[in-house]
Amino acid sequence: MHSQIQFGAADGAPLFADVYLPEGAGPHPLVIAVSGGGWLRGDRRSLGGWAKLLARHGFAVASIDYRRAVKGPAFPGNAEDVAAAVTYFSDNAVEHGLDAGRIALLGASAGGHLAALAALSPRFCGPSLKGLACIYGVFDLFAHWQADLTHNAGPGNDKTSRMLGATPFEAPQLYHDASPLRQITYDKAMPVFLAWGQSDREVLPAQSEAFAEALRQARFAVRTYEIADAGHLWFSEEDISDPTSHCARLAPELLRFFKRIFQVTA
Repeated sequence: MHSQIQFGAADGAPLFADVYLPEGAGPHPLVIAVSGGGWLRGDRRSLGGWAKLLARHGFAVASIDYRRAVKGPAFPGNAEDVAAAVTYFSDNAVEHGLDAGRIALLGASAGGHLAALAALSPRFCGPSLKGLACIYGVFDLFAHWQADLTHNAGPGNDKTSRMLGATPFEAPQLYHDASPLRQITYDKAMPVFLAWGQSDREVLPAQSEAFAEALRQARFAVRTYEIADAGHLWFSEEDISDPTSHCARLAPELLRFFKRIFQVTA
């Protein structure tokens, strides 16, 4: 079953979630999905294929809106929107047939960055989560800003500085606060699943590799899945039903992760 609900508002505009429920009465474990788009563009509907797949396997999914850096900086508002979704669904779980004790976050690219912040940063995290899954996420914003320098046509065109409203040399603390890699602490340890493509030139594999290493050092249970020939965007653009796609190769691993953290045996 698919429905649209409003979970919050930002800058005078409503924030919606596309909610996909499995068959049965529930209460269902919930995956809150955060789409990508370089913090500037993107749409919650881009993860609809994954939401339908997860719902068929017994997981509810809420694919959510968040503020984009279209007219100016979006941070910290965009991370606050993800955190607001976690709080809303935790507080209103019974109304929607959900299990407030079994909520996890899933994000891709910029959505992976925001999902990780909402899970790890003391500034944003609220109700406890069962786990976090990130697909080619951005975890160290200074390193990502540096890597993007060769792609920038001129000042003001870098997505990271547009989203934050400054360069790292103007506001180093801002880049620290916005980087999930810098928010890792022992007390936030949870299961984490990370996937990325080794041929990704938009978000370098080093982002996920360094994040996985730091998480393990902080005693997180981390699973990784690398795809040698994958670049960027495939998670939201490929047809999952195509057996030759990168998504089809990833799907069993991602499903296994959610079944394990939610203790689903079917």
